[in-house]
Amino acid sequence: MRFISAFRLAAPLRSRDYRLLWSANLISQLGDGVTTVALALEALRLDPAPSGLAAVLAARTIPAVALALLGGVVADRLPRRTSLLAADVVRGLAVGLVAGLVLLAAINVWGLAAMAVVFGIADAFGGPAQTAILPEVVSADSLTAANALNSTTSQLSVNLVGPALGGVAAAAVGVAGSFAFDAATFVVSAGLTAAVQTRQRPHGERTTVVREALQGLRYIASRRWLFILLVGAALANLTGLGPYTVLLPTLVRHVLRAGPVALGLVYGAGGAAGVVASLLAARLGEPKHLLETMWAAYGLSGLMVVALSQAPDPFAAGALSAAAAGLVVYGDVLYFTRLQRSVPAALLGRVSSASFVMVMTLTPVGMVLGGVLGGAIGVRATLALSGVLSALCALALLIPGARDVEALPSSG
Repeated sequence: MRFISAFRLAAPLRSRDYRLLWSANLISQLGDGVTTVALALEALRLDPAPSGLAAVLAARTIPAVALALLGGVVADRLPRRTSLLAADVVRGLAVGLVAGLVLLAAINVWGLAAMAVVFGIADAFGGPAQTAILPEVVSADSLTAANALNSTTSQLSVNLVGPALGGVAAAAVGVAGSFAFDAATFVVSAGLTAAVQTRQRPHGERTTVVREALQGLRYIASRRWLFILLVGAALANLTGLGPYTVLLPTLVRHVLRAGPVALGLVYGAGGAAGVVASLLAARLGEPKHLLETMWAAYGLSGLMVVALSQAPDPFAAGALSAAAAGLVVYGDVLYFTRLQRSVPAALLGRVSSASFVMVMTLTPVGMVLGGVLGGAIGVRATLALSGVLSALCALALLIPGARDVEALPSSG
C-alpha cells in the first residue's frame, strides 16, 4: 500500500509541463525557506522587540491582500505563466537588492519592510496564477495528487530543508548570503517556468476589470458553505496565524534563548509535519465528511498553539509547532482540491484571489496585535490566548448551511 500511495502521489509528474512547474516551485521555495530564517534573524537583530518583525511581515501581507483581486483578474485574462514569470523576476530583484544592502550594513527595519512590500505585490499576481494554472497542466483525476505533491514539496522546501539550511547558512556565512541564495533561485525558477506549455482554457465574458474582480466575490457569496468557511478562516488567521507568525521566532530567540540553528530546526519541524500531512492527504483522498474533517484539523491546530505557549525548550517548541503546522496543511490540501474541482475554469483565478483576500485581510492586523501584545503581556501569554481564540473559530461549522457542500447556489 505504501508503494501504491507513492505511485499515486508521483502520477502528475508524468506531465512534462507539470514537472517543469513543480521543479520551478521547488527551487524558488527552497530559497524562500532560507530567507524565512534570515529575515527573522535580521529583523530581530535590528529591532529586538516583536513589533519590528511584525511590521516587516505585515508589510508583505498587506499589498498581497490589497491587490489580490486584481491579480485574479490578470490570471484569468492573461496566460497564467506570464504572471508566474513576472512574480519570479520582481521577487528575485527585490531580495537581491536586500542581500547587497545587508552586506554593506546599509539596511534597517524599514528597508526590510520595503522588500516585503515588493514581495507582497508579486504574491498578489503570482498566487492566483499558481492555483489556477494547475488544471491546465494535469488531468482532473490527478488534481488531488498534484495538490498533495505541491504541498509536500512546499513543506519540504519552505518549511523543512530551507529553514534548516537557512539556520546553518546564517550561522556560517551570514544573512546576506542567505538572501543572495534566494535571489539566485528565482532566476532558475523563471527559466523553468518559461518552458512550461499549458492547455487552452475557456475564457468568460470580458467586462471591466472591476466587474470581473467582483465576480469572484459574488461566486463565493452564492455558496454559503464556502462563504462561512472563508469568514471562519479569516477570524482564525486574525487570532491565530497572525500572532503565531510573529511570536514563534520571538519565543525561540528571546524567551528560550536559542540560536539561529535552533530557530531553523523549529521551522523545519513544521515543514516535516507538513510533508507527513500532505502524504496522508494523498493516500486517503477526500474524506466522506470533508468540512468536518477540515475544521477539526484547524481547531486542533489552535490547541497545539496553546501547548506551544508553555514549551520549556526548543525541542518541545519544535514538536508542538510541527503538530500545529501539520494539521493546518492537511486541511488546506483538502480545501484547495475542492476549490479547483468546484469552480469553473474561467473563474478559478478570480475565485482563488477573492478567497485569499477574504482569508488574509485580517492577518496583518493579527501580526501587529501579536507583536504589541507580546511586548505588553508577554510572548507566552499572547500565544496561549491566540491558540484558544483560533481553536474556537472551528465552531463556525455549527452555523446553518456550513456543512452543505452540495447545496445549490443562493443566486445565479
